[in-house]
Amino acid sequence: MRRILTGVAVVATLTAGNAVAGDYHRGATLFCQDCHILHGSQQHGYNANGGGNSTALGGAAPYDYLLRNDVNDLCLSCHDNQGFAPDVLGANGGTPPSTGRQAGALNMGNTSPYFDADGHTLGSTATAPGGTFSNPEGLECVDCHAQHGNGTPNPYRNLRRSGVTPISYAAGVNDITMDVFERSAAMGGDHYDITNVDFNEPSQTGSAYAAMCQGCHTNFHGNSSSANMRNQLGAAGTEWLRHPTADANIGALTGGHSSLTTFKNRLYRPKVMSAGDWGTQGVAWAAAPADLTPSCFSCHKGHGNQRAYGLIYPTGTAPIDEQGDGAAYKDLCKSCHVQG
Repeated sequence: MRRILTGVAVVATLTAGNAVAGDYHRGATLFCQDCHILHGSQQHGYNANGGGNSTALGGAAPYDYLLRNDVNDLCLSCHDNQGFAPDVLGANGGTPPSTGRQAGALNMGNTSPYFDADGHTLGSTATAPGGTFSNPEGLECVDCHAQHGNGTPNPYRNLRRSGVTPISYAAGVNDITMDVFERSAAMGGDHYDITNVDFNEPSQTGSAYAAMCQGCHTNFHGNSSSANMRNQLGAAGTEWLRHPTADANIGALTGGHSSLTTFKNRLYRPKVMSAGDWGTQGVAWAAAPADLTPSCFSCHKGHGNQRAYGLIYPTGTAPIDEQGDGAAYKDLCKSCHVQG
């Protein structure tokens, strides 16, 4: 039997309409019976007359920790091809928002059109690039999400950050002290939509989102003072060794490092962090803010997509879906770089 990590599960429940966007599986929306069963057997629902819905049991019950199924299968019983919870799996039909999912889609079993090389693969025992993390039982949803919440009032998607404050979010009305802004507070299918999620920059020297990714992909993250990210041996203006995930505003350095010339004119821009107003998809900026900072989500889908490494190829001329509206790697680079 497979174990469950003390991290997070992405399991949705059949009563998802009661939850605030992105804030399920915690507090008032933490329903034990969605994921657990006491005796490994069930013949009816929990209502007095035996009615009501319940998550189906896996065929080999009972399971460790009184779960209804193996971890990933349990999560996907709600989060794959269901209308009441975000669909997070790439293949197998699915019901994603019309313009795509902010985190893209996970893959399982190296199945076209979502392959192992395209993002996070459920069940993979591989070592995370740039780090040492691996799950000998295979990558599980709970490696990144906290199945019981993570103890804060505003935990974005119940994402897990070991030993540090979780990623926070505001819904409906923005709060720039929070890491993420969900434009709609409704729990409908579009709350997971790309156009509904923007990223603030409460810290000018760090990214809470990137710090979470750093938990597995250690060497790829840091700020301008981190030796693994920037050459600290030279004088002022030393070069980056790895692409910034915080503490580097687009266009702040001259000499062809990056430029807002193209970025600000794009109708549909890659996601970046902003300490003010990120702007509205479909509307070009008259003058782009000077505080726009890239992070992991600017280039990659958190779950993955149909591009290698979950990369997003945007041209900015059409709505950016999970793959982006472009066809080439350089479409991504040219969002912020104008060389050539």
